[in-house]
Amino acid sequence: MTTARSTEETGGSSISRGGTPAKNPKDPKDPKESVGRRDCCNVDIRIDSARDVHIYNCSCAAPGGGGPAAPPESQPCYPPVGACLPVVPGAKHKLDRDYKLARLAERVRVPSALAAGTVHLMRRFLLGKPAANPLEAAAFATLGQMPRDFLSCAVAAFDTVPPRQRQRLFASSLDLDPDQPLDEATLTAALAEEIKQRIGIQVFDDPKAAEEERPGRIRIYEPQGEDFFSQVRICAINDLRTANFYPPLNPGDYLPDEFQHDCELKIVDGEPQVVCQVRTTDCPGHTLSGGVCARVLDVAQGDGVVLQGVNYFSVDAKVRFSNPQTGETVREVEAHVWGDVDTPVTEVVNGQTVLINDCRVQDRLTFQVPNDLSPGRYSIQVVLPNITGIDVFGAELVSNVEFINVIPAPTSRFQVVIEAISARKETSPEWLGSDEVGLRTMAFPMDLMFQPIEPMQEQAFKDLRGVEFDTGTTRDITRVVFQHDQPILAMVMAVLGHEIDSQRAYDQEITDWTEYFWDLIKEQAAYIGAAIVALGGGGALAKLGKLGAIAALIAAGITIGVDAIIALWAPADPIIFDTIGLSITDLAWLTSADAPPPGSSSFTTEDDIVVNVNTSIPPVKRPLEYVEVREYVSDDQDSRYELRYRYSRVA
Repeated sequence: MTTARSTEETGGSSISRGGTPAKNPKDPKDPKESVGRRDCCNVDIRIDSARDVHIYNCSCAAPGGGGPAAPPESQPCYPPVGACLPVVPGAKHKLDRDYKLARLAERVRVPSALAAGTVHLMRRFLLGKPAANPLEAAAFATLGQMPRDFLSCAVAAFDTVPPRQRQRLFASSLDLDPDQPLDEATLTAALAEEIKQRIGIQVFDDPKAAEEERPGRIRIYEPQGEDFFSQVRICAINDLRTANFYPPLNPGDYLPDEFQHDCELKIVDGEPQVVCQVRTTDCPGHTLSGGVCARVLDVAQGDGVVLQGVNYFSVDAKVRFSNPQTGETVREVEAHVWGDVDTPVTEVVNGQTVLINDCRVQDRLTFQVPNDLSPGRYSIQVVLPNITGIDVFGAELVSNVEFINVIPAPTSRFQVVIEAISARKETSPEWLGSDEVGLRTMAFPMDLMFQPIEPMQEQAFKDLRGVEFDTGTTRDITRVVFQHDQPILAMVMAVLGHEIDSQRAYDQEITDWTEYFWDLIKEQAAYIGAAIVALGGGGALAKLGKLGAIAALIAAGITIGVDAIIALWAPADPIIFDTIGLSITDLAWLTSADAPPPGSSSFTTEDDIVVNVNTSIPPVKRPLEYVEVREYVSDDQDSRYELRYRYSRVA
């Protein structure tokens, strides 16, 4: 094999490297002289990538005994390069292992405990170490069903990963000596650390922020005369901008989700649908310019809330709940503060130095709505001790008033179904053949103590085996991927899809061995509950953010663990990558006839897959049901796939 680096920086160049052999000057028609040449052909190489190009050279004995002979123990013409399985001849190219791991390491900000634990278990199994505990016994039973040379290849691949990449992808706390068993306490501690860091990044954009607090900078001036400017300000609640966002926004600048709506059932195309319009009278909270009502968020008792704003300059900040009619204080709760120390305190405008005290500042504060707080509408304010040295403020500084609606946690039962998969654009190059998609989901509910409810719910979509996906192909795959039969706080779901080669025996190996690795991940993921307990339980986590968002980051930990392991051994490229975490309140909102469907949104996953929600096809809201389309865009594969999800309230 020869490895070369493409110099074609702009895709689409064709390079001719072959040619018709020169005629034999002795006798161009003499078959003996042309043996080994008469079957030669032109070779045109089209390079559409600026990455490494692998050229596989193989030879075979020419007919009649002439020409180069194959080595007595020659390898096939498609040796395993960057994978533990050979690349199928004639199939679409696969991304090199080094490239996939490097790209993943660029985006992953928290190393995976599940991936690191899997590697350690494989290493101990291959060395013949005895299972030292139930965790290892279950893992070794799974590993015993896989070929040893395959496992050896995966471990060897891990050992060749550059140290910096390895530290970014695999939790270093589980890079243990082979003689040290992987026990429940060690795995639980590693999972707890990963969850804690993921919360820090998701909510505060810093892995340390979940266990530390940091005051923001003081951006306060001494008011002169009548001054009604809110120097302590709430700019956003759970990432939805408030009426007090500053500089002020025009009504057209707000997102649909930031307005209060009135909804009703109407018959549309012969079926009932939820139709909503923006409320303009009797606003439950603030009124925006133009007479439009700002949204008042429903927040369940015990759930977390994230505020973004300005001048959260003390870690002793509190959030005050008041009666919106009388102004009487009902409750004050502790807050977790992570201040913005990056945005400058001042700037020069028209030659004058002025404070930066608008919503460009990203001070963040989280708190938990008390479990015993009576349902109803409350005004909320951020309250800080006066450490500014400006006596005119008195003992404390108080922010502007915002509103939330506290509700009991819903007790309904919900179900999530994936109805269809569509290839809006198959992977490139299309002329090399069709795609074959390996799709898998793993989901579980979180109970009222925010503990995973087992068994975990898996779907492998085995009916997709052998299905050829070309641009425009749609396949009905209706399958329940999540359900529950008891009260819960949230749902966690991980979704992974890979493009694999179209050769049945080969696909069988990839699919079957992937299932074994999923089993290993699942056996370790069972300790997520213990990790949450180690972090103080669901109540402690709710003080750091929304339970739905925390559920999503738990799902992200699972998908990254699986994807890092698959990248070590399988020539299968990610085309679908998603993490869905929804609180029970989110599920109730999505399926409520009194709420509009969410607006469109986009985000990029750690595996560099762009997820577009409701951007290509509008969502559909029916009584007790919500349908959305999530599009998955891979730049590496030049592909666009869609999955259609249906969320239903079933009881």
